[in-house]
Amino acid sequence: MMNINLKILDLQINYLKETLYVLLKCKELTNQDVVKCSEKLDKLILEYERLRNIDQFSI
Repeated sequence: MMNINLKILDLQINYLKETLYVLLKCKELTNQDVVKCSEKLDKLILEYERLRNIDQFSI
């Protein structure tokens, strides 16, 4: 069963993926909005993986 924190992170990650996709359709890769969104997405993905690994070993 998915931990509630993982589920929340999953939703946030999906939202940022969609946001980044929209940003990339209308802005350059070096645009500050694109860069910030990408950085946030990276951080959330890392946090998700960290929590997922902890969750797997806490059985």
